[in-house]
Amino acid sequence: MEDAEIALMFSLLVIPVAIWLQLWVKERREKRRNTVGEEEFPSTGTALFSILLEGTAIIGGLIMIIMGLSGVVKYVIKFYT
Repeated sequence: MEDAEIALMFSLLVIPVAIWLQLWVKERREKRRNTVGEEEFPSTGTALFSILLEGTAIIGGLIMIIMGLSGVVKYVIKFYT
């Protein structure tokens, strides 16, 4: 296999992982909602940890989506030129 095909395979594998991360954060936020629709945390430490964890997951997921899609686009451009 060539390097471009290996990069394409990794790019295609990263996209579902990034989407799973986004869905995981959404599900985690929905579990914390009360009847009014506001998020409730048992303590400030839990809130801070949750903000850091979910923020990192969201930013990391978006970076993975961008890198995965750029790898696919780069392969398509290289294949058709």
